[in-house]
Amino acid sequence: MNAKFTRNQTRIWLACFVAYAAAYVARLNMGAALSSLIEDMRLTDAQGGMFQTVFALVYAAGQLVNGAIVDRISARRYVSAGLLLSGVCNLCFGLMRSYGALLVFWGLNGAAQSMLWTPIVKVMAVWFKGAKRTRASFGLSMTLVLGHLTAWAVSGMLAARVSWRMSFVIPAALAAAIAVMTYLLLRDEPEPGEDVGEQDEEHRAVHEHRTMPLGEMFLRTGLVLVLACSVCNGFVRDGIIAWGPTILAKLGGGAGIGSTLSSLLIPVLNLLGLLLAQRVYTLLGSNARRCVAALMGLSALLALLLHAVGGSLVGSALVLGLCCAATYGINPMLTQFIPMEYENAGRVGLVAGLSDCFIYLGSSLAGVATGALSDAAGWPLVFSVWCAVAAASMVLALLSAPGRGHLE
Repeated sequence: MNAKFTRNQTRIWLACFVAYAAAYVARLNMGAALSSLIEDMRLTDAQGGMFQTVFALVYAAGQLVNGAIVDRISARRYVSAGLLLSGVCNLCFGLMRSYGALLVFWGLNGAAQSMLWTPIVKVMAVWFKGAKRTRASFGLSMTLVLGHLTAWAVSGMLAARVSWRMSFVIPAALAAAIAVMTYLLLRDEPEPGEDVGEQDEEHRAVHEHRTMPLGEMFLRTGLVLVLACSVCNGFVRDGIIAWGPTILAKLGGGAGIGSTLSSLLIPVLNLLGLLLAQRVYTLLGSNARRCVAALMGLSALLALLLHAVGGSLVGSALVLGLCCAATYGINPMLTQFIPMEYENAGRVGLVAGLSDCFIYLGSSLAGVATGALSDAAGWPLVFSVWCAVAAASMVLALLSAPGRGHLE
């Protein structure tokens, strides 16, 4: 099947790619600047971690709310508005002087950021069908790598050489500029008769499915265990993302260039995690739950290995990157492949929204809890907790596997 994009599809895909990459820059800059912010504002690690907690809680709630709203309005306008608001929040964050005001604006940034992914998915679904959709979706996942690299490189350098405040002012300007570009390039729908690709035969047929009752869905299909696994995954994954640069800065003797460059290994290796997940998924017979278990088991081993390389800047960066990569590889399993198991139950959208929401609930715990653990007993305790949580997630995923049979 022809997967070559038309000229209009290329424009739409590029607009979506750049928009979401810019979104990453305007939210992952926190991880790159956090060490300098804590030092300058004289905060504890627990106070610093509260930024991640507030952001994730607001973002998780926003995912559920915006998923319902976006079906009724222009996705093009929604993406542009979300980016523009995120830019305003970043600018205000960079200008504020009190800790309370900083928390408020970073929480508002979480609300603005939650406006972006759902309308982008809506645009992709309308503009790309069949093999074109597969190609477009895989390509869009690369925003993860580009966004991390740009955020940590630019914001890390600004925090080290200029001021942590510029790590938010510059991304604010970038987000605002991309918001305008997105509004100009995106279109909500193709023209009638425009070639957007063809669906596979199996997707053309219309099937009548029984909508599974909520009680049965939660109790008989292992969904409760999957959601608990999602919390664990978010806790470990975003714990590394939020605190990785800070850990490496302390190993490097401060928020210097060496620690910033070492921290860039983490987003680079996230690409490896996506490729590894695809390979493991295939080897395990396209069983997403077992794939989650395998990758979380690998994450637990890597978290344990952090104790052995704790004094090495490059070694720690490499192991942190590999651990983060494994947890990021799990993300499409939890937010796409496992929800697709619920197609016959008529609950794909609900399960996808719940999984994403619970991942960010875990992310919210990663911020303040990780900082508090570090304050109490240092980073070795944090590494041990990451190991234990990842191992627990592996067990939860395995225990959920039999529930898949109730969906066939």
